[in-house]
Amino acid sequence: MKNPTNSLQLVQTDRPHVYSVKLNLHGKAKLIGMIDEAGEGTFISIRSSKEKHGFHKGGSMGINYELLTSSLFNFKWIVIEYCGRKLVTTREYALQKGRVLQFSRQGFELQVFVPISEMNIQTAREFEAEQKKKRPDENDDPTLFIGAA
Repeated sequence: MKNPTNSLQLVQTDRPHVYSVKLNLHGKAKLIGMIDEAGEGTFISIRSSKEKHGFHKGGSMGINYELLTSSLFNFKWIVIEYCGRKLVTTREYALQKGRVLQFSRQGFELQVFVPISEMNIQTAREFEAEQKKKRPDENDDPTLFIGAA
């Protein structure tokens, strides 16, 4: 069992690269999803109730802030099954485009809210393509091997 943070806990499943993610809040542990570290890694969550996870005024979906910001969790993609729909985004998209909110009076942890209308594979891929253009590939550096011989 991994316990990288105080409020989130990773529990090994029967598959070596898959972990259950549990949120410890108010003395109770609650399963919030799974992380599959294969490939680029994917956080997967199944959410059944609009009342618990959606921010109705903004038409957004909340994702645990600590899960998104801690380097101890290895994933790029986020897939949330919600009311019969598969919502897809990336960790970086959520961090750059999402809105950080906390509804502590209702007992919720700090979360990043991403508009549901933006959580689809096309938006995620377009965003990732733009990010890739902004990040120079270290192998493209013409000075990388100067003086290596």
